[in-house]
Amino acid sequence: MNDTLRTFRIQIISTLFITLLGFSSSQAAGLSPELQVKLDLYKTKLAEWAKDPVIIKAVSQANAKKVQMNNSTWKKLSESDAKVKPFLTSAAGKKLFIWEKDKSLGKLFLRDKTGNLVAGSKKPAIFNIAKRPAFVKAIRGKVWNSKKPKADPTTKLSSIQLSIPVVNNGKKIGVLHTSIIAN
Repeated sequence: MNDTLRTFRIQIISTLFITLLGFSSSQAAGLSPELQVKLDLYKTKLAEWAKDPVIIKAVSQANAKKVQMNNSTWKKLSESDAKVKPFLTSAAGKKLFIWEKDKSLGKLFLRDKTGNLVAGSKKPAIFNIAKRPAFVKAIRGKVWNSKKPKADPTTKLSSIQLSIPVVNNGKKIGVLHTSIIAN
């Protein structure tokens, strides 16, 4: 089944599900029905993407390395810096860039088991997100999303944050994280 047909079917099923329920917990928290449908669609997409062999390989390799970067050093680097480029141009970075071209996404990042950046569709504002809910909830095995739109730290666009665990052989090894543009 091609991606367009799959996306359309997921949107229809999500809309029907929300309509049948009449009310969702995210709506209670302030998400419009349209944004809820978009969120549900990307939960499905991220779950598929998190199973991609390129993504699993990149996280597995990153988990085996000692990290030489911290948030304060990272913030000083430009997107064109030689220390940033490998995160954007690796096989996983290129895949994230292609997936992020979807006009509903503001960013797409892959994190290792400790919250460090593995790959990104662009340079994130923060290198390590180990203490943020987007990482904490997902690395424990739960799909996580913010409850209402707010300005994204990287893109500055009003967005809903969404993260999902990357699992290999039943073990949570990392996190795939995105922002869904709210308008």
